[in-house]
Amino acid sequence: MQGTMQVQRCSQLQGWSPSARPSRRVMCTRAQATSSQTALGVLPNPGNPVLMSVVQALFSFPPLFNMARKNARNMIVKRAESMGLDWNGAMKEMQAQDWPALLKAVTNPAVQYPSYYTKSFHAYTEGNLCLEAALEVTMAAKSVHAMVMDPESKKVDPEGDAQLRAAYGKRLHENMADLGVDRSKIKDVVDIGCATGLSSLALMDAFPGARVTGIDLSPHFLAVGQWEQRKREAATGKKEALTFVHGAGEATGLPDASQDVVSMCLVCHELPQSASRAIFREAWRILRPGGCLCIMEMNPTTPAFLRIMNNPFAYTAFKSTEPWLEEYITFDMHGAMQEIGFRGPVQRNNTP
Repeated sequence: MQGTMQVQRCSQLQGWSPSARPSRRVMCTRAQATSSQTALGVLPNPGNPVLMSVVQALFSFPPLFNMARKNARNMIVKRAESMGLDWNGAMKEMQAQDWPALLKAVTNPAVQYPSYYTKSFHAYTEGNLCLEAALEVTMAAKSVHAMVMDPESKKVDPEGDAQLRAAYGKRLHENMADLGVDRSKIKDVVDIGCATGLSSLALMDAFPGARVTGIDLSPHFLAVGQWEQRKREAATGKKEALTFVHGAGEATGLPDASQDVVSMCLVCHELPQSASRAIFREAWRILRPGGCLCIMEMNPTTPAFLRIMNNPFAYTAFKSTEPWLEEYITFDMHGAMQEIGFRGPVQRNNTP
């Protein structure tokens, strides 16, 4: 499968059914206006409309929808355990922490949750607004991405998720080079939709010495992220240049022209198009002139993705965890960026 990256020099684990392994792309765009527009990565024929309608009708019946979500989660857990990962052991250690106190420490009571964020997704009734999702995200990411770097989608590798995120950093470097960006001058990076910080750590590796701000709407994910960060810092004796902020990607609260890079790693497919557009506008506001908006996402134009969209079993499992899937696959991301003023994107595959 292929992945892509967009880096537009300017001026959001997380997960899905293990049966679905769409290609990833990385896109980068600079914050400099041009008149050109290229609509890449948009699915001209979004799968099988009959299948999509039937699944949507079935999922309107709560018992069937809940059964599909439960099956999807069970598949993720079973794959993790088949790779030798101690799912129950990891959960036991984390569940022993004082999560009410940790949640209180990270929560911004002024944050308001948009309606799209309160939907059930990723096999959790409360979506990302629950502790269970936050506790399980690292193990789930390892399970879901276990085959993502294998061209034939057969080899299961517990390091697949780490390899995927490391590849994101490499593609960022390549795209930025094409755009004439001097990486040595990147000092401030914001990770929108950071969850527990898996993508933030990849950005820290990609831009050593930069200050990384991870922003997420879920206080549960941020609480887990801060707990994991403190464990890492205790183990290394070094304080990380990573700050977690409870907030929305559409309204980060960051000053105008304060960032060199805005990154969204596997976020847009979890959003309605209106939210993605709003985040792109916010990115334009907070990026310094010549800064970069960078996105890693599924590529809906690849044969592998189309096979999923036309396979009743794969699509049903996929759709049960992704309520905004149809909006994502018809979203002209490149066009949306350029309407705001970003320079034409550079895109590369991020997975085989």
